[in-house]
Amino acid sequence: MDNKNIIKVIIAGEGGQGVQSIAHILTRAAFAVGLNVSFMPNYGVEQRGGISLGFIQLGNGAIGFPKFAKADILLVMRDRAIERTKQYIDKNTLYIYDSDLIHTDKLSDIYVQKLPIPATSVASQKLDPRVFNIILLGAIVAEVGLIKDKFIEKEIDKNFADKYKDKPQFKHLNKKAFELGKKLAKEGYKQ
Repeated sequence: MDNKNIIKVIIAGEGGQGVQSIAHILTRAAFAVGLNVSFMPNYGVEQRGGISLGFIQLGNGAIGFPKFAKADILLVMRDRAIERTKQYIDKNTLYIYDSDLIHTDKLSDIYVQKLPIPATSVASQKLDPRVFNIILLGAIVAEVGLIKDKFIEKEIDKNFADKYKDKPQFKHLNKKAFELGKKLAKEGYKQ
């Protein structure tokens, strides 16, 4: 880490997985807490099916350029993003991944600490498949450790306010998904 007071996070997945939504939620909550924050989305022409990245920096130190060379935390939501994100890994990176969508053998040449989160199956079995990304957001928040839950929950509600009008049950589902994600990260076995 260049600046010990700044945490560098990359969220990577396919368009349509909510990569940018959870990146926005994380950055807005960090800003609301009073942290310095930077967010830079990165995606191709395809919004559905293309690889989507979110570069986030947050903490109490100074932030230089919004894009950075190495991540402290890298969340990979789909196996297609593995190759694209290898350049952002170093020995200190925590590699969080959805263990339902990415099999361990695909990560055999990545030599960093890994935290598998079974977000897809937990969402499908306990909540709703569409909230798997909020489970992963919970895992990131647990690992970052700088943002109180109430700030994240407020930003989740803001982000999905339009969807809540048609499907009010998703407010409760998102809250549960966030709590489950934090719990899975805290109880998870880091490899």
